[in-house]
Amino acid sequence: MGDERRLLGMAGEDAAVGHLLSRGFQIEVRNFRTRYGELDIIARDGDTLVFVEVRTKSSRIGGDPLETVSRSKQAKVVKMARWYLASRKVSDRTPCRFDVIGIVWAPGTAPQITHVENAFQT
Repeated sequence: MGDERRLLGMAGEDAAVGHLLSRGFQIEVRNFRTRYGELDIIARDGDTLVFVEVRTKSSRIGGDPLETVSRSKQAKVVKMARWYLASRKVSDRTPCRFDVIGIVWAPGTAPQITHVENAFQT
């Protein structure tokens, strides 16, 4: 991944955290590494544990950032979430959901943030 793209992704995750905090979420973990990859943000929305996938693009050319979360990516996020839950010994009664935050952030503009709660199921 090029430096510009990596920096845009990091800035997007920072913006997503700010968005979540402004909506009353509590951030538990950022960039949690598993053997299958990395979970961007793990947060709490009340009693619900939320696994947040963040996608940031500098434009909508080629599609909206939300469209980049394919079925295979969803399956990978679910697998990583299960690994997180098992490794942290989180009760199987804890409510969980999967959110996606898409950000379009063109140079010199404010980020346009779209937050889809419960974006996909297990």
